[in-house]
Amino acid sequence: MVSNAVIMQDAQAFNFDGDYGEIYEDLAHKVIPGYDTLFPATLALMMERIGMYAHVLVVGCGTGREISVFAPHAPGWRITAVDPAIEMVRFTEEVAARLGVQVQTDVRHGYVHELSASAQFDGATVINVMHFLRDDGAKDQLMQSVAARIRPGGTVALFDLHGDRKAPYFSLFYEAWKRYMTLRGYEDMAKESLLERLAAGIAYVSEARIMEICAHAGLQLVRKYWSGLLYGGWLLERARAA
Repeated sequence: MVSNAVIMQDAQAFNFDGDYGEIYEDLAHKVIPGYDTLFPATLALMMERIGMYAHVLVVGCGTGREISVFAPHAPGWRITAVDPAIEMVRFTEEVAARLGVQVQTDVRHGYVHELSASAQFDGATVINVMHFLRDDGAKDQLMQSVAARIRPGGTVALFDLHGDRKAPYFSLFYEAWKRYMTLRGYEDMAKESLLERLAAGIAYVSEARIMEICAHAGLQLVRKYWSGLLYGGWLLERARAA
């Protein structure tokens, strides 16, 4: 399998081991609509689906947001978190240590497809990951790798920046998103730098394409549970054996 590191849209535009990783947490709060409430909402849905005792895969652990929200409220969960950026792994490990939840967390440097194929998780989160990968098979590989490690009937929460750039709505929503950034206090050179990164590093695809990718991976839509400008969240179920 080709490494996702090789087929990112532009690995240098979003260097999580460098300057982008350093600003990501503050940036996410300012530019992602509903970021502060997304994770508790995702946790609530996941707990209803998979219960209080489960093994959960966190894809792209980043700054440890899932660990900080999930672990204290779901002490019966075992959480395996993976990220290809070593600085993000260290950040997440620091979060786990600060909260005292190391016993229920396993943070790994690497990719989902490097996990044992025999691993069977009850659920997974894939939050702000897929849009960094090109739609040349990389997005498909990611979701197939995740689905292969979820037990039949298990749950996946997918959250991603998306949109059909050829559709009439895209310009309206993109410009509104830029205005939202300004309203949230993210402007001037910082905003211009982000917009340049977005132009170089984000591989937008339509919601229909995302659903196609998920279906091909064996994931069925339960319901779309989040929407904010060009961001969306979908609750998915790993298809049960016939």
